[in-house]
Amino acid sequence: MSRNVIIIDDNQFAIEGILSQINWPSLNAEIKGTFNDGYSAIEYAQSHDIDLVISDIEMPGISGIELCSRLIQIKPDIRMILISAFDKFDYAKKAIRIGVVDYIEKPISYPYLSEKLASVFRSMDQEDRTRTIVEQSKPLIQEKLISDLIGFSGAEAEERLSRYSRYLSLDFNYSSYCVLKIRIENADSIEKDFGVQRYQMDVISIEESARKSGSVFDWFYCYHTYDAVYCIIGQNTNSTEHFLTVIHKFADIIITNSDATAELNIGIGTIVPRISMLHESAENAEGALKYRFCFPHDTIYDAYDTEKHSFSFFPENGRDTSELFQLIASKNTAQIRVWLRDYFDALAKECTVKNILFSRIHILIGDIIHFCYEVNIDISDMEEDITKLYRRFDRIHDYNELFEWMCGFCLKVGRCLDTSTESYHEHICSQASQFISENYSDNTLSLSDIARHVGISSAYLSALYKKVYGKNIFDTITSLRLEKACQLLQQSTLPLKEISIRCGYSNQYYFSNSFKKKYGQSPSLYRKAENN
Repeated sequence: MSRNVIIIDDNQFAIEGILSQINWPSLNAEIKGTFNDGYSAIEYAQSHDIDLVISDIEMPGISGIELCSRLIQIKPDIRMILISAFDKFDYAKKAIRIGVVDYIEKPISYPYLSEKLASVFRSMDQEDRTRTIVEQSKPLIQEKLISDLIGFSGAEAEERLSRYSRYLSLDFNYSSYCVLKIRIENADSIEKDFGVQRYQMDVISIEESARKSGSVFDWFYCYHTYDAVYCIIGQNTNSTEHFLTVIHKFADIIITNSDATAELNIGIGTIVPRISMLHESAENAEGALKYRFCFPHDTIYDAYDTEKHSFSFFPENGRDTSELFQLIASKNTAQIRVWLRDYFDALAKECTVKNILFSRIHILIGDIIHFCYEVNIDISDMEEDITKLYRRFDRIHDYNELFEWMCGFCLKVGRCLDTSTESYHEHICSQASQFISENYSDNTLSLSDIARHVGISSAYLSALYKKVYGKNIFDTITSLRLEKACQLLQQSTLPLKEISIRCGYSNQYYFSNSFKKKYGQSPSLYRKAENN
């Protein structure tokens, strides 16, 4: 890109020198005009495109600093190089503060000026490239702004809007706003069965369908995350009821036009009067989607409709589940079935609506999952079973099928509890063994020290260690100390007293007695035999 340059100096010879001594074509620059006073240059700049100004500081009529300020007001991106016959450092500092890129003293070194010009033009080229990238990134910036508005609230959202809306040329002055969340319930299965590319094509198709149908609104914006498409709608309306009716028609179109492989549920948020309140509408849309567990036959969930339901998902006199947890821990199959049968019979009398009964089952499953978390059970293998139950709830016509599923689920939790407990015990004992191997040389090492390190009582650690490893924890300490003693006896000439200290014995004679008891000979004889 060729750069346009003007030169300003009341000395015509100085202008001629710059014109003739600089190889302008090699710099990809062109002199568009020369001026002997600042006012003429300002007048020219008002109607012409200028990239760079080379100007003398001291000229009649207007100072160099004022000239620079006036030109920057006309074109903020303009670059300027000032030239002076005197070393005026303070003047130069002031000039640089207002945007002058360089300050050169007379007599001019033309090679130096040429280097400065090349540097300025390279900088301008880089800025042009960066500016192009930023312009191309505007759609991404806009998506980030909208997604942030859904996540931020209050003053933070207002402040972000004020900074970016003008830059992105966005009009946020509509009377009403609403957020829809289109959730793809079977996202994982589509990826697994058809591949990532097919799934991403489905997401884009849903987004394009929404964008096409959303053209009926005054303002419509949508973007997608991994398993959802968010639609943000702005409308000038005197009737929120009519606005909501049109939104429902829009949602119906999305469901009707969706690919058969994508299972969609749509949550419609509440209508809010300002875009800075989008987070409220988004939260309500997400809350409405939670009702899909209670109303699985539906696909569109309106936050206003869900607020109207007067029934309680929570029983007034909920049954204590601690007894069930004890039965699960003991894997008492018969008693688990008795407890669940009583529970289901009570539900059948209380809940005459299938959806409400399912919501109560959902609560019970949630209590069991919470129990699993408390006892550190990994439920990742059971999550798929729970998801399958929710998805096929429409096809369950006998509550006994739910009863049998719950019995099997509780027994599976019991089996996982055994595995989790064994793993936990092994982890504790492994920590204890590691601590012993790192501290065996400390003759004050005690059972309470080890227990404190692993976070359980001394008595519990002693019993647990023996259960896992089949030997006493003190026998482990003694064996490790004597093994280290054997190594030192074989590989060093250290005296017995030093070896006993290094191996955690405070008394050499106690060390010798322990060694002889285990190996049938004294440390001295053992060393002599090994060396021979």
